[in-house]
Amino acid sequence: MPKQGYTRKEASHRRAKFMMLAGMSDFFGTIASFFVILGCIVLLTTLYTWLRGDLPKVVESLREPILNAFQ
Repeated sequence: MPKQGYTRKEASHRRAKFMMLAGMSDFFGTIASFFVILGCIVLLTTLYTWLRGDLPKVVESLREPILNAFQ
């Protein structure tokens, strides 16, 4: 007759194994999230730097057509 279920020791061992795997997945998820947040910060910093450098040029190029439209 086949064995039914697990003994308490086997169940405890399996539970500990799954808890360890859950903890490892939490750890790796936290590390991956850190790098995603770091990448977003780098992208936002790059966007800010680009806008700060490019915005005066855009405003200057639009100033002449807008002034001519009101004359």
